[in-house]
Amino acid sequence: MKADSPTRANRHAQDVPCPRLRRVAVGLAIAATSALGVWTMFRILHVEGITPLELAILALFAITFSWIVMAFWSAVIGFVLNLTGRDPLSLKRRPKGPQRAPDATSRTALVMPIHNEDVARVAAGLEITCRDLPAETPGMTIEAFVLSDSTDDAIVAEERAAIAVVQQRLSGHCRIHYRHRDSNVGRKAGNLGDFCTRWGRHYDYMLVLDADSLMSGDTVVALIDEMMANPRLGLLQTVPIPVRQDSLFGRANQFAAALYSPMLATGLSFWHATAANYFGHNAIIRVAAFTQHCGLPELPGKPPLGGDILSHDFVEAALIRRGGWQVRLRTDLGGSFEEMPSHILDYAKRDRRWVQGNLQHLRLLHGHRLHFLSRLHFFCGALAYLSSLVWLGILAISTLDALVRALSPPNFYTSSSQLFPNWPIAPPNLIMPLLGGTLAMLLMPKVLGLILGLIRQPQAFGGRAKLIMSMLLETLFAMLIAPLMMVFHSRFVLEVLS
Repeated sequence: MKADSPTRANRHAQDVPCPRLRRVAVGLAIAATSALGVWTMFRILHVEGITPLELAILALFAITFSWIVMAFWSAVIGFVLNLTGRDPLSLKRRPKGPQRAPDATSRTALVMPIHNEDVARVAAGLEITCRDLPAETPGMTIEAFVLSDSTDDAIVAEERAAIAVVQQRLSGHCRIHYRHRDSNVGRKAGNLGDFCTRWGRHYDYMLVLDADSLMSGDTVVALIDEMMANPRLGLLQTVPIPVRQDSLFGRANQFAAALYSPMLATGLSFWHATAANYFGHNAIIRVAAFTQHCGLPELPGKPPLGGDILSHDFVEAALIRRGGWQVRLRTDLGGSFEEMPSHILDYAKRDRRWVQGNLQHLRLLHGHRLHFLSRLHFFCGALAYLSSLVWLGILAISTLDALVRALSPPNFYTSSSQLFPNWPIAPPNLIMPLLGGTLAMLLMPKVLGLILGLIRQPQAFGGRAKLIMSMLLETLFAMLIAPLMMVFHSRFVLEVLS
C-alpha cells in the first residue's frame, strides 16, 4: 500500500487528544461515585458494629456497584457526544468523504470462517454483503474468502456447491474463494492464522465476518478507507446490531441493542481511545499486525481454564495493542449486523461457551507488557458473568444474616451492672437514597438512549409513541429475565470453576 506517512487529509483519523487525561477523568468519576455508594452502604450496615456477614455483603456490593457506575458514566459520556455530534476520539465532527491519501491503494479480503454452519444462511449472507459493495472502489481491491473448518463430509459438499453458485452470480462484481481445512486445530483463531500464513502476504487487511454477519457495502468501504488513512491502525471494530429476530426474547434484545449499544459504545470509545476491544467479527484487521503479534499461546494446565484460548478476540486485541498498533472502536457507522439466538435456552447455551473463555482471561491479567486497558477488558469480560454469582451471593448472605438476627434473642443488657437497656439504634436514613441512586444509575442508560432515539431517529422505531412504549416493555422484560440469567450464569461459572 502506498503512502505510509500521515497527511493533512488523514490527521483527523489519527488524532486522539489527551487519552491519558480522559482515562484519569473517567476513572476519578467512577472511583468517586463508587466510593460514595460503598461508604453509604457501610454507614447503613455499621450501626451497632459490623459482623463478618455484613463485611462480606459490603465487599460484594462494592464489586457490583462499581460495575453499575462504570456503565452509567460510559452512557452519560456517549449521550453527550452523540447529542453534540462529536467523534468520541477526535472530539470533532467527522469530515465527509474519503480520508485516505489520493494515490493510496490496498487489497482487502473479506474472510468468513465457518464450522458446520447452516450452509444456505452462509451463502445468502455472504452474497448480500458482496453484492452491496459499490461497483467502483478507486484504489481498493476487495475479495471474499469462505474459510471452512467443517468436519461433516455432507456439509462440506453442500458448502462447495453453494459457494460455486455464489461465485457464478457475482462473477465480474466480486471474486469469491472457498478453502476447506482438514483440521480444526486452533478453532477460529487457527482458521484465520492458516489464512494469514497461506495468503496473508497478498492482502493489506482482512475484514472478519461470522457465519451470521451482514455488512453494507458503504460500511466495508468506510472501514477500509480509515485503515488506509491511518498507518498506525491495527484493528477497527464496528458495533454489530442484531437482526432477523422474531421471538419476544429476540425482539427485546434486538430493540435494546439498536437503541442503547451505539450510545454506550461511544462512551467506551471516548476513554478506551486507541486501546479498544475486539468482538471477534464485523471488524477490519491489518494483516501484518495480526500475523506478527496474534499467535495465541496454549494456557498451561487442563481445560476448562487451561488449553486452547477459547475467547480469542479479547486476546488478539491485547496483543495487537501490545505490538504498538492502535485498536479502535468505530461507533458512528450503521450497516453492521449479526444474528443472535432467538430463544433464552439457545442464548444460555452460547453464554455457557463464552463463560469458559472469559474466565480463562483471568489467567492473562499479568501478561507481559499488556496495556492497562487490555487487562481491564480481560477483567470486565470475566466480571460480566461473575457479577451474576456476586448478586446471588449478596442475596444468599443477606438472607443468612437476616435469619441469624431473627433467630438470635435480643440482649438489651450487655453488663451485669447495667442500669439502663441498650435499645437498638435505627439505621441512618440512607437506605432509600442509596436504593434510589442505584436504580437511577441502572435505568439512566435506557432513559438517555430513549432521549437520543426520540431526537434523532424516532421513525426508525415506528414513531415516538411506539418508541416510548417499546422502551417501557423492554425494561419490564429485562427485569423479568434478569433473575433467570443470573441463575444460568451463576451455574455456568460454578461448573467451570469446579
